[in-house]
Amino acid sequence: MFSWERVWHPSHAALRHHGPYVAVLVEIPHAGGVRMIGNLLGDPMQAVIIGAGVEGVFEHHVESRPPFSLLQWQLTAA
Repeated sequence: MFSWERVWHPSHAALRHHGPYVAVLVEIPHAGGVRMIGNLLGDPMQAVIIGAGVEGVFEHHVESRPPFSLLQWQLTAA
């Protein structure tokens, strides 16, 4: 994990009832250092440590039109 922020105020009306949450910036070394932003799954008040390992988890929304998937992040086991 390269950076993070605990978000208290929704950035969009659709997120009005979804806070707080943790947004993370993840650097992917094997992809030339590409960085991606996403939500960190789990307790929004959890301790977050720069450099912690994370893995991607897809959240599929097949009922939506058009269907879409979100890439979320979760901490890997220490």
